[in-house]
Amino acid sequence: MAATSGQTPEITMMPLEKKRDGQDVDAILKASSSNDSVHTAGGDEEHGMSALERIKSKFGDRPECFKNTFQEISFIFQATVATATTSFLSGVALVITVPVSRDLGMTQGEIAWISAATSLVAGALQLALGQLADLLGRKPMFIAGLASFSAFVLLVAFSQNPFWMLIVCGILGACSAMVVPPAIGILGAAYATPSKRKNLAFSAFSAGNPLGFVFGTIICGIVTQLSSWRAAFIVLCVIWAIFTVHAVWAVPNVESFDRAPLKERLKALKQFDIVGTILTIFGTGLFTAGLTLGPEDGWARAHVIAMLVVGIALLVIFVLWERVFSNPLMPPYIWKDWNFSFIIPSIALGNMGFTASCFWVAYFLQEIKQYSTLMVAVHLLPQAIAGLLWNIVAGRILHSINNTVIMIFGAACYLVANLLLSFIKVETSYWALMFPALILIVAGADLQFNVANMYVMESLPKDKQSLAGGIFNVVIRLANTAVMGISTAVFSSVQLTPEGMADPMLKYTRTFQTSIGFSAACLVLTCFIRLGTQGNSPSEQGEGARSQSENSENPTAVVNSTTESDREEKEK
Repeated sequence: MAATSGQTPEITMMPLEKKRDGQDVDAILKASSSNDSVHTAGGDEEHGMSALERIKSKFGDRPECFKNTFQEISFIFQATVATATTSFLSGVALVITVPVSRDLGMTQGEIAWISAATSLVAGALQLALGQLADLLGRKPMFIAGLASFSAFVLLVAFSQNPFWMLIVCGILGACSAMVVPPAIGILGAAYATPSKRKNLAFSAFSAGNPLGFVFGTIICGIVTQLSSWRAAFIVLCVIWAIFTVHAVWAVPNVESFDRAPLKERLKALKQFDIVGTILTIFGTGLFTAGLTLGPEDGWARAHVIAMLVVGIALLVIFVLWERVFSNPLMPPYIWKDWNFSFIIPSIALGNMGFTASCFWVAYFLQEIKQYSTLMVAVHLLPQAIAGLLWNIVAGRILHSINNTVIMIFGAACYLVANLLLSFIKVETSYWALMFPALILIVAGADLQFNVANMYVMESLPKDKQSLAGGIFNVVIRLANTAVMGISTAVFSSVQLTPEGMADPMLKYTRTFQTSIGFSAACLVLTCFIRLGTQGNSPSEQGEGARSQSENSENPTAVVNSTTESDREEKEK
């Protein structure tokens, strides 16, 4: 139930359809004239706003930083590309496993490191680069990240050995970490006022992670089939070069310090958390490297155990340091927020199930079904189309349907999809189990990412929006790296057993069952989240506040709105 339910019908609650149906405008004006909240919101006749204008304003005005609507749409597309950068590369790595392993002589563990190296470095640097973007400027870092990604992805196309490819993929992780926090920061600062317009913008942006993976698989699968895996990376270079040039015009300046002298910007570097940066880079790096190397080298090996232990120790020290430093990378107060503390782990667990299942589905199509890269792309195409449709749905329901319900529904989609995949056999029809599973699993990702992105951006003030995006994405990146290590360990261990050798599907079934566990844990955590609706206009939020006393007995009807005074109080 939305937090604004149960209100007396007013102009601020009137949908456009009722106006189109011919409802009497004079009656609307008469009904709204007695509503003080509408008058104080600037909607009465003394401000010269007609009834139709008040109704249309419910969608939200275009942010002033955009010169026109075309620039606004262009930037939203750029922001979506930014968050898709790492997952797009992961999709590419998935469909080139066979030709790359043949050309460069890479083992299965080295193949897994193509995407793991990118996610590992991106996750380790995300927080630090998010804070730097807030301090020094988001647009310059965003453009630099796109340009450097385009340059280094070209180097991958000319790889001569596994070491060359993996080192450059790690650098690509740093490039992708440069674009995601600034993109989120600019998006959050531009759409500071809640509205349906903001919901649609964030729903498009949230599509980046799941759809980047799918489109990376499809586009590069087609290019690899027509030419070679090297051509796929050359195509990526060209695409991101075009994005870089386009970003110079499309990305707006939103920070007040953009016009500050260089001396003042450099002075801001004194606030940068250098110690926290070092701890998080080495802590996350060693821990996730241990998880990734474990399946290949053996969990009992000394270097794997050392990486895991030292990595965890550094992360514990990082948490303690953040509690005493004046300008921390990850402000401790945000974890005191009940919803934030449950949203982040639930998103991480759900996305782990999504990433692992998508990887092993594509690998199943290549290894067991013996499909070409083009046929793999065709079989995954419905997932991409469904992802676009689910994001459109998400953008239209965030302001009207309780977001806790959306989170629970998304987690249930994860669970059902992985259950369907776990029953797949070699002879099972694609349409019977895999097709509905692909539709459902991307629904879980899109719906949950939309809700989480909106809430996380509201958890930190405007001048730390890039940092907010960094916190969200560092969890996603590290979770993706960890789950690849875990699922690969399951796959490899089952493959070596007598049962696994006798049944070629058993190792896939066990990996899908592992994803079921992650999805079930995600579903349990979402039940503790207490959200209302998000993205309503300020007048609607005011109505929600007035109705809060009526809904006080319903904990899921709390309106998710954070005022500037609330934020200042949190920072204190």
